[in-house]
Amino acid sequence: MKPDSRLVFSKLEALGNDFVLIDARTQPFSPSSDWLRRLANRRLGVGCDQILVLITAEHTGAACRVRIHNADGSLAEQCGNGMRAVALWLHERGELGESTSLQTDGGLVVVRRSDDGQFSVSLAEPAFASDAWGSATSPDQWTEQIDGGAYPVRGVSMGNPHLVLRLKAAADADLVVRLGEHFQGHPALPQGANINLAFGETRNRISLRVNERGVGPTPACGSGACATAVAYIHDGLADSPVSVIQPGGELVIHWPGVGESVTMTGPARHVFDGFLEPWTPSIR
Repeated sequence: MKPDSRLVFSKLEALGNDFVLIDARTQPFSPSSDWLRRLANRRLGVGCDQILVLITAEHTGAACRVRIHNADGSLAEQCGNGMRAVALWLHERGELGESTSLQTDGGLVVVRRSDDGQFSVSLAEPAFASDAWGSATSPDQWTEQIDGGAYPVRGVSMGNPHLVLRLKAAADADLVVRLGEHFQGHPALPQGANINLAFGETRNRISLRVNERGVGPTPACGSGACATAVAYIHDGLADSPVSVIQPGGELVIHWPGVGESVTMTGPARHVFDGFLEPWTPSIR
């Protein structure tokens, strides 16, 4: 086997949200959806929540474009934790400047490394209008009746679609699955959405669990933390900065208000590097 037929990758994680990163700027990479699903499968492949593919940016000034694939092979517009993982990977290779732009399908993001070794990601201004995150005919907020319970819901886009559900107590794992399944195929969500189950502990601290579109329940979701924090701030229920606590750890979200970008700060970790020998997977 020729050495250059092997696909080099890196495994990274950010609060337990894990990624396979492939630099397609330096090696050919044209995967099928089946191939991606097997790569993300924790028994048949490397295992991850998302696959981050770096390609040459079309946008002037961006270090690279990041194409984001969910574990089910579908494309995602944005991934906040993933952008911190990319920032770490670029930093380790000397490609991260004091302020570096990355191009995503959800818009440009700016990443930085702080003195304490954490990484900040500035995402675009959030959008609350229903045509930004779901169906143009849906209200931007409503109360959803589920199994006899009433759940206040607000939609918000962070470049990708989110629903934020306000709970009266922190969600458990069963509720994350149950409410995630409830919103699959929901008429307000023609593109699907990340389902964020939030409990406001104080005006600066929110407990959060997320059922990610194309993945399922995850230990943490960066864009979900941003969506949740800005939804609470927008509705007068929280004050910036907000600490968002997820099973995988804590993110700090800063949002000055309407017309401003959202900044998320938290850790990222490089787990290992490896290579894949050529294979043509088929998952049924």
